[in-house]
Amino acid sequence: MQVTARRTVGDLTMSFAYTYSHSLDNSSDRYNGDFVNAYDLASNRASSNFDVRHNLAISYVYALPFYKGSGLAHNVLGGWQVSGITIAQTGTPFSVTNGTDFGDAAGVGNGVGTGSRPDLVGNPHGSVQSNIPGVRGPLLFDPAAYAIPTGLTFGNVGRNTLYGPGRINFDFGLFKRFSFTETRALDFRWENFNLFNHTQYNGVNGGMDCVGPSGTAGDPSCISSSGFLHASGAHAARRMQFGLRFQF
Repeated sequence: MQVTARRTVGDLTMSFAYTYSHSLDNSSDRYNGDFVNAYDLASNRASSNFDVRHNLAISYVYALPFYKGSGLAHNVLGGWQVSGITIAQTGTPFSVTNGTDFGDAAGVGNGVGTGSRPDLVGNPHGSVQSNIPGVRGPLLFDPAAYAIPTGLTFGNVGRNTLYGPGRINFDFGLFKRFSFTETRALDFRWENFNLFNHTQYNGVNGGMDCVGPSGTAGDPSCISSSGFLHASGAHAARRMQFGLRFQF
């Protein structure tokens, strides 16, 4: 579903665009390494790796209503424009995999990364301590919800069962044209990407690499050292650029 609206009021032009979508498949591309149980192909059917459920974009261009007309004041202080794009979107899904070696060499759950999935034993959305000293990135889900799979089984966690963090981003620009004659002008542009320098996470470590004496990845001995279910990447920090263009 797509909804688009555009409105101009005086010196302000605004655009609004929203998309709701849902993509499902068994494998998002031919290089997908997710393990498939040949006896239960339906277990691999889930949201696509690139599925973005909600996507909202708002853009605007506003000509500042100051020093209109002509003369030196207009040439120096008037004619400025501000513009921006605000994007809000949900995150993409990812699979939780078992990367531990628990001695099961039967080929169905032997800790080979995407070829093995753990068992779900709790609620991954439960309350967790966000920042763990010594471990990079905040903890986004509860590791205690996952345990090593029962021997000779595939693990009951499906494909792409969790969604990564969403994103809210603000871009901003300032523009001004200085006209000298009818044929000569100088364009000035100042652009900011991620204007407020928000940390916007774009990845989660979904590989369970530690199981403590409690039998789950949420054991204190694992939480203090493992990066499992911690944020693993972020979009670019604030970037700023200036531009000048001489027209003749």
